[in-house]
Amino acid sequence: MNLPIEFEKKMKDFLGDEWEDFLYSYDNNRFQALRFNTLKVGKDKGIEQEIAGIMDKLGIPMDKKVTWADNAYYYDEDKRPGKHPYHEMGLYYIQEPSAMSAAALLSPKPGMRVLDLCAAPGGKSTQLSTYLGDRGLLVSNEINTQRSRILSQNIERMGIKNAIVTNEDSFTLTAHFPNFFHAIQVDAPCSGEGMFRKLPEAVNEWSPENVAICATRQKEILDNAAVMLKAGGTIVYSTCTFSKEENEDVIEYFLNGHPDFTVEKMERFWPHKQDGEGHFVAKLVRRGELLLDEDAYPQEKSDVLSEDITGKRKPSGKCAGKKNKRSTVKEAGGISKDNMELLNEFLDMTLTDDMADWIRNGKLMMFGEQLYRLPDIQVDLKGLKVQRAGLHIGEFKKNRFEPSHSLALALKSNEAKNIVDLDIDDSRTAGFFNGQSVTLGEDQIQKCKKGWTLVCVDGYSAGWGKVSGIQVKNHYPKGLRNKI
Repeated sequence: MNLPIEFEKKMKDFLGDEWEDFLYSYDNNRFQALRFNTLKVGKDKGIEQEIAGIMDKLGIPMDKKVTWADNAYYYDEDKRPGKHPYHEMGLYYIQEPSAMSAAALLSPKPGMRVLDLCAAPGGKSTQLSTYLGDRGLLVSNEINTQRSRILSQNIERMGIKNAIVTNEDSFTLTAHFPNFFHAIQVDAPCSGEGMFRKLPEAVNEWSPENVAICATRQKEILDNAAVMLKAGGTIVYSTCTFSKEENEDVIEYFLNGHPDFTVEKMERFWPHKQDGEGHFVAKLVRRGELLLDEDAYPQEKSDVLSEDITGKRKPSGKCAGKKNKRSTVKEAGGISKDNMELLNEFLDMTLTDDMADWIRNGKLMMFGEQLYRLPDIQVDLKGLKVQRAGLHIGEFKKNRFEPSHSLALALKSNEAKNIVDLDIDDSRTAGFFNGQSVTLGEDQIQKCKKGWTLVCVDGYSAGWGKVSGIQVKNHYPKGLRNKI
């Protein structure tokens, strides 16, 4: 690999005798890993046993674990777990191994209010959600509009119920969340020196000037994060670059400006020392007593979200260094009596009592014809650009309610009354993910009632279907088909 000359000179000076080993690492294959989603895996059986069964069907041995993250395993380059139905169902997330270190270092507790400030495409957010479980609040923010949509899609795929996805810059968020979060992840935009093997274009984009620009931006983001952190709270700062200017120097700057913080841990992951592309992590703890309460955040009379949540507004907002005109917003309203009747009819026929009550007893909000259940720890979203406000339940259409794909992926198979469970090796499984109807077997005909059914594969939810006779009409989203 042809590295920038100035980068080579800088790294030689920085690494000394280790330079040759570091340089040699660029000639090796890059490391790949997957991390299991414990919101879906390990609920009914022992997690090791369940993971072993999934890995066996993926054809991936379990002999090499990622030591700094829970339930994460390396896989060889010839494997393609991203093209498997299990991936589409959110059983695991494919992530660069050393990048898993940041969320593992933050490791928030259930019930906490957590912010992932620079969150796309979602690796760290989805990892943080496994620590929270279904308790607490996760706000996942991404400044770039298009990347925030990818982030929202990954939140959906992993079945996360208690996440809000915002599309803002860090300064805007400080006005909405002062002294609010118990834990904040700052995976700061950087010069991407650890991405050279994965993204060759990152080599062409590298320059000392870009490193300096990144460092300035990182300091600003970290300062803004401090405004939003509660006393006793923790910030984990991370980058995928090797530059001292963007790592240790940023931490030194921050500590000088924030004497109420201490560094609890600071670590580098080098590609010639660990099996990964490289990462820097630093754990910053604010002095004081951390109060782990779940009091709701004060709200205005009604929540206000941007029209983007209905998919109706055009991309806008500050992203990738471009200032665009801020979008207009509209008020979100409560559910009408007629729509509540339609929702109750669906819930009573389709879901178990506990799950149905969890939905109807929560904070339900309408955005256009779209219905969302907001997280139990509610926040004032007025004036923010929001891609996702909790769990998308479904949409009202011409005197009927149609459940969302988000709801399907958030459900366990034992939370639906009507299910069709397919085996991973069944030919109907690939057909379902590609948009085909499912023909019921004789035993399934006896069990399935007419109407909405949760289609599962090996006991894990995959999407919705609608039973009519011996056929299950496919309601898997058209935009997600033909990937298997």
